[in-house]
Amino acid sequence: MLRLLTYLAESDAGLRADAVAARLGKSPSTAYNLLDTLVREGFVVHGADGAYRLTADANALVPPVSATAARLPTGLDGILDTLFERTHKRVYLAAAQSGRVIIPLARGRQGMPRIPGLGARIGENAHALALGKVALSLLDDAGIDRYARAGLRAFTPKTITDPDRLRTQLAAIRGGAVAFDAEEFREDFCCLAAPVLNVRGQAVAALGISMSARCFELERAELTEALCEVALQASVVLGVPEIPEDRRVLEPRAGANLRSATATSSDISIGEEVAS
Repeated sequence: MLRLLTYLAESDAGLRADAVAARLGKSPSTAYNLLDTLVREGFVVHGADGAYRLTADANALVPPVSATAARLPTGLDGILDTLFERTHKRVYLAAAQSGRVIIPLARGRQGMPRIPGLGARIGENAHALALGKVALSLLDDAGIDRYARAGLRAFTPKTITDPDRLRTQLAAIRGGAVAFDAEEFREDFCCLAAPVLNVRGQAVAALGISMSARCFELERAELTEALCEVALQASVVLGVPEIPEDRRVLEPRAGANLRSATATSSDISIGEEVAS
């Protein structure tokens, strides 16, 4: 309900019920129930155009959109819908903003298991998550060293805690391999992730898919193909604009920047689900 209020506060034109369902990762009936409750309580009005909007009183209660909120290139929420339709798995879009790696968008059908302990921010768990590994792969060697020196925490027996092994995997991702974690953050949960590149070949976001360990074993090839195709669609068809450099991502104390090895003046926009 709180997320719904936030989404409505961010949309001057209002949101239709189907858009609310998509953003929350809930069924249309659940979206209608939430919206009807807010209408009955006087927080929301239902316009003649079908869109729902906050009332003036509700607007006064909802905090204004933060200047540090993720700025996502237009259309990436639609790309996430496409990835969900292709894979029928819980999917994520991650972005770097204000010194954090966050997941501002996620999609999943009601009943799909969520990764236990996955919050809205990726930090010290980056080495155990596919989306985090995409972000780490964009750091230079010194940045990776600083991250590793802080300690590679073991979240499960399969977490990579050897810095050299992590560097090898990050080098492969930098070379074009799809990032993955195989029960490294939580047992029986695996993920795949790939960057979304702008027209200059610089990473501006990352797309991810989570699944059970069995699905990872049986469907990895098909899911990898779908992920790469949708990421390419986002990069080429949408012509994603770059997001300005943020020098504090994943290194808030050291002040290092998160960027691709080929970038010179631009950064990425690359973890609990805020839209499911």
